[in-house]
Amino acid sequence: MVALLKQVDGWDDNDDDVSRHIVAVDAPSAQGHYDKKFRKAFLHMIDNPQDKGLMSTHLFYDLPDPVAILSGGHAWEERVKKSVKSGGYWNKDSSVISYSLNQGLIDRLPSGYLKFISYGGGDMNAFRGNEMQIMDRAFATRAEDFVDFCAVDILERYATNCAYAARNQYRIRSHVVTGDFIYNGQLAIPDTRGTPVVMIFGGPFENTPHVENGRAPEDATALAWAKLNIQHGLGSVVIKTFDTEQNHDLEKGAYSPTKPFEAFLLSAFARAVDQGIIEDSKYDIFVNWRITSSFNPLLKSIELAAQCKADHSVPINGKEHYFKKDEARIITLSHKWDEALNIRLARRAGFDVEVFREPANANGLMIAKAVRKPDADLMALIPQR
Repeated sequence: MVALLKQVDGWDDNDDDVSRHIVAVDAPSAQGHYDKKFRKAFLHMIDNPQDKGLMSTHLFYDLPDPVAILSGGHAWEERVKKSVKSGGYWNKDSSVISYSLNQGLIDRLPSGYLKFISYGGGDMNAFRGNEMQIMDRAFATRAEDFVDFCAVDILERYATNCAYAARNQYRIRSHVVTGDFIYNGQLAIPDTRGTPVVMIFGGPFENTPHVENGRAPEDATALAWAKLNIQHGLGSVVIKTFDTEQNHDLEKGAYSPTKPFEAFLLSAFARAVDQGIIEDSKYDIFVNWRITSSFNPLLKSIELAAQCKADHSVPINGKEHYFKKDEARIITLSHKWDEALNIRLARRAGFDVEVFREPANANGLMIAKAVRKPDADLMALIPQR
């Protein structure tokens, strides 16, 4: 036995191996928190039809059958596929990103180490067409500075896929964080080296709700900007797109009620069935509801509403609810604020802003740098650490 333990022909099986901590998955208690928030928002929407857009952050959700058409995460992926052409994903955001890169966007980033953070990268097609456009260019010109990546998303599956894609493409450490970056007070983003460069595409900051006797949508968006500042600190950078088009083709354009888009928006009802809020497990959502879209000139927002197809009743949260034909609940809002308002909201939160505008594209891109604390009224709304 002693002889067997000796080194044989220069080979030694006692070399120091490297063990890596790859993924730590938390218990589902955090998801329970978001389920409670959804329940509260859904019931408020049902009982208060005058309040609009309360479902926006709750639609990205996987049902037990994640490929069911009324599973919000899957329905969104099916919608995104409409923007995938032979050359890959392409829409107005990816176009203005490409334009801005060619106009020197990467040159505006600070010197030294950079850590890129995606807020709501979502579906992999969109992530490759948007965030990875920027990271590809940064990696091509500043590979030694590109040291870290973090994907933040309300849907864990989306964040995980984006983090692995970045890790595999750029060979860098990547992190996965789940959270609602509009409403969370603090996100569990690791404090690692490098100036944070936050990327936000697809308009999540422009989906804030309109609640009578509540915070105005513009104030809610300014507060989301302020939380970015406090989360990442002075000197951090935000690259964000915004849509100023107030004359969208609501019949055939991006907001037309295609089957995947309708399923995505109506998935709020499917989630309510899944969680027992709607107390009829066989409630047929497509039979009872359709999606309509309209522009609200006062809010300067597209309203995407669930409209009742016929009189019916259904038990919700312990009581029977009666819906009349054509009555509606506004599922989400998509604000189409002009460039000046978008800039003002960022500046209220302490950011300096530069805007890139591609000719003939209603979507703009801003690069914003946190240069001071947010305005006092916003600071008062942020829990202090």
